[in-house]
Amino acid sequence: MDYDTKLINLALDAGEIMLKNGAETFRVQDTMKRILATTGREKIEATALSTALIVTLPREEKGPLSMMRGVHTRTVNFEKVCEVNDISRAFVSGKITLEEAIEKLHTIRQALFYPLPLRVFAYGLISGGFSLLSGESALDGILSFFIGMLLGAFVFWLGTKKVPYFFEPFLGGALAAYCACWVTPLFPAARVDTIIIGSIMPLLPGVTFSKSMRDLLEGNIISGSTKAVEALVIACSLAGGVGLTLAYFM
Repeated sequence: MDYDTKLINLALDAGEIMLKNGAETFRVQDTMKRILATTGREKIEATALSTALIVTLPREEKGPLSMMRGVHTRTVNFEKVCEVNDISRAFVSGKITLEEAIEKLHTIRQALFYPLPLRVFAYGLISGGFSLLSGESALDGILSFFIGMLLGAFVFWLGTKKVPYFFEPFLGGALAAYCACWVTPLFPAARVDTIIIGSIMPLLPGVTFSKSMRDLLEGNIISGSTKAVEALVIACSLAGGVGLTLAYFM
């Protein structure tokens, strides 16, 4: 594999990790362009969409080299995004070689920065915290905490089953509403609406919607519009799961 092919794969690897872990489209494009610009050539192109990356590196002797890569999984892990930013800056400034950058990106791709128990606990902490903010009773926060942990474990289990992307928030909302409706009769002082609101908070597409606005403001119309629609569909799916469960109990 020649240097140009390795370099373009490095750019795609960096962009893929960033896009998978919650980076904005314009930030992904900027990182890939900076990596390719180390060749000193002009008319370098790097385009990032919600599910695809496209890069082009001009070559006088063999013609332009273009590659495309699909990105089909998305999550939020800004620590990986920061790690990739550090590696790209180090490579562009000449502090590390191409081979070292490729190896470091491979390590980041395989790394799990947060163990599963910690992520499940974070679901409970977010759920309980929002219930305390929106409610008047500490009991609502405690119940939301445990329901949130159960919801987190359920969501991560669904991730291993390869269920459709928009089916996950529907089932998550249904589970949160079912648990809230089931425990509320056991604790008369608890409020079912406050518990449900807090429990589903980790599933709300706030980050996705914020990124869509950032992309639209940066002029990335396609990616921004796609993410806005994605956030809307996730919110509707989540609301559908909660509403269907409430209709059953009420």
